[in-house]
Amino acid sequence: MVRKKLCLADLYRLKGVNQPAMAPDGKQVAFIVEGCLQKENERYQNLWLVRTDGNGAPHRLTRGKTSDSTPAWSQDGRFLAFLSTREDEIEVKQALEEKKGNSDKKDDEDGDDKPKPQIWVFDMEAGGEPRQLTMREEGVDEFDWSADSSQLVFSSRDPDKAQKEYLKSIRGKGKTKDKGPLVIDRMQHKHDSQGFLDDVRTHLFIVERDNRTVKKLTSGPCNETAPRWSPNGKWIAFISNRTGDADNNLRSDLWLIKPDGTVTRRMTFGDLAVGSPRWSPDSEHVAFISNCKPENGYLLQHLMVVSLEESEEIHDLAQCVGKGWTSLGGVVPDDEDDDPAARARVYPVPERRTPVKILTLHLDRPVVGAPLWLNEEEILVLMGDRGQTRLAKTSLLGDARFVFPVNDRMCTLSYALLDGANGTLVLGVDRPSSGANLFALYTADLGEKEVDKKAVQLTNFNQAIFDKLETAVYQRVEYKNSDDKTIEALVALPPGWKPGNEPLPLLADIHGGPMAYDSPSFRFDTQYWAALGYIVLMVNYRGSTSYGEEFCTVIRGEWGPREHDDLICGVNTLIDRGWADPQRLFCTGFSQGGIMTNWAIGHTDIFRAAVSEHGLWDYVAAFGTDDCHLWWQDDLGVPWQNEEQYRRISPMSGATKINTPLLIMAGEHDWRCPLAQAEQLYITLKKRGIPSRLVIYQNEKHAISTPKRAIDRISRISQWFAAYGGCAFTDNAAEGYPDQSGKPQHNQIQEDIPNAGAAMK
Repeated sequence: MVRKKLCLADLYRLKGVNQPAMAPDGKQVAFIVEGCLQKENERYQNLWLVRTDGNGAPHRLTRGKTSDSTPAWSQDGRFLAFLSTREDEIEVKQALEEKKGNSDKKDDEDGDDKPKPQIWVFDMEAGGEPRQLTMREEGVDEFDWSADSSQLVFSSRDPDKAQKEYLKSIRGKGKTKDKGPLVIDRMQHKHDSQGFLDDVRTHLFIVERDNRTVKKLTSGPCNETAPRWSPNGKWIAFISNRTGDADNNLRSDLWLIKPDGTVTRRMTFGDLAVGSPRWSPDSEHVAFISNCKPENGYLLQHLMVVSLEESEEIHDLAQCVGKGWTSLGGVVPDDEDDDPAARARVYPVPERRTPVKILTLHLDRPVVGAPLWLNEEEILVLMGDRGQTRLAKTSLLGDARFVFPVNDRMCTLSYALLDGANGTLVLGVDRPSSGANLFALYTADLGEKEVDKKAVQLTNFNQAIFDKLETAVYQRVEYKNSDDKTIEALVALPPGWKPGNEPLPLLADIHGGPMAYDSPSFRFDTQYWAALGYIVLMVNYRGSTSYGEEFCTVIRGEWGPREHDDLICGVNTLIDRGWADPQRLFCTGFSQGGIMTNWAIGHTDIFRAAVSEHGLWDYVAAFGTDDCHLWWQDDLGVPWQNEEQYRRISPMSGATKINTPLLIMAGEHDWRCPLAQAEQLYITLKKRGIPSRLVIYQNEKHAISTPKRAIDRISRISQWFAAYGGCAFTDNAAEGYPDQSGKPQHNQIQEDIPNAGAAMK
């Protein structure tokens, strides 16, 4: 059979598998399948079910254009809950209309027409359609089942009356239908995934499964998130920043509260950023992930655990805000009240801090997934290890070791979950040639030399497509940088090409983060560029995670030189091996990769053309206009006190040395790397006469949302490189956006690119 190369139209056909949830008996897994609707130009997420023994094909539970997510089984295994943006049930609609007192009004009372995620529940024994449990105007964020399966705890934004009126005003759904002004008092005034932030807080609620009765569990000036109900039903764990200055730090503590709201326990004390809390089966411990200094994002995330026996009870949670708690426990007097004894009457002072055990410290690798309790004494967790996500196992003694995969370095894990009944473990295994699929194996086999071969494949939605495709072959390449440090890169080789053949154009694709890593997984753009004929170089430069804390932290406060050196040494390595054509080198990157691209072209002319996506240019101007002021402050201090360093390491410092044609791509509402940064870079290059083009995706944040825009992005990048001597771009399989010339962008020829002919001479 003759295999074909990947084309843009394949983006509409491929499906993704994620968010698996194991039934308590270990016999079934619910999971989400994500795909694209070409006609509607939308993405969808539907709920599916599959047996873990490998017998039987996956079964679809939901359909349509809805966004279903986060499936979770009740403890008795009878009910399957999930979040969905589908239309409200008729009886729920009627209840909402009666509550609002206006049955003819179609707009949401909060003024936002976009569907909000609500909790829906399947009765897996009775069958039939799912039943809606919640009707929150601001939607539901997270939820978890009670031990007896009769209730669910959830977190949700909870605006008061005045806040509701404000939301209606700024969303343009008030009496005048005109969007009112944004009124901002918060220091953290924006976030990329949310836009400008308001003062509405997120609190915890409990809903009855049978009658939908809702009880509010927490209140006050702080957010409470990530609720997890203990297996014995006595406690609900949650996360909250109650420092009194939540917008000026990244700390969050682990708290416990009784389901009736009467008693609270504080489990950590102000020096961590707790995430993904998970109860032990006996309800005696809570495991979570955190690094040891929240504002320093370069430090590794570790697996930590606390014991319930060591905590102190607090009877007024709402009062525990901003009272000087320290990592040693207790409170610190302030200027207004220096009597610790007086304050202790309101704020209990533990004799000692709740002991926090760090279980993965000796591995010197980051934890990248939620803890999975194997039993009362052992935990499984996903960790990054040398450009690969692997599964590690540890006891409460902290003897962590990697157990899967053992020998296979050409795959990476995306998810892990297990049941407590028969030791079934389900993993999301991602490969460059087949994408992510679910596999099952028994925990008793973990650590064996042949364990990689014992996993049973449960899903393969894209097999019919991949069976007909030629895909890139991945290789790991190690080399020395200028500091004689070993750097590792992944290289995607075009289908059919082998070392020893004629050198090919090279495309250096720089990952974002920088605290991230390239791993051997299926990425559509990588496979597409390899199919065009590029050798794609993906360097895990210094600053990347999965190679140890020192490797990651070395760039702190000094972005640019080291990452650039690692990149250029990688390019030279492939030139020296005879793989890459030194006259046809190209560079691109998204986010931090875009920043590095901007830096690279100001420090070298080896690239024929480059593409910078959603990056930064001037760090002084970025401070306060992006959503990362705490990151900047921890790395460099504030710019009015350290402006010289900000200027020195900004890509703008190389502005006068740039000669490389650059395509700049940005999101109109990107608050992580604001549009103004792209505009400054663009005008700089235009003033200097450097071939350049600015592409702005309207209403987009720090990502590309719709399938059509994803295809447009890849098309424009490929076309830009083709115009400057890269691989020919002839893919007309997808409809493009017209440019000012009126021609579909995917059909544009070289003359449409600014000064391409002159730049190539």
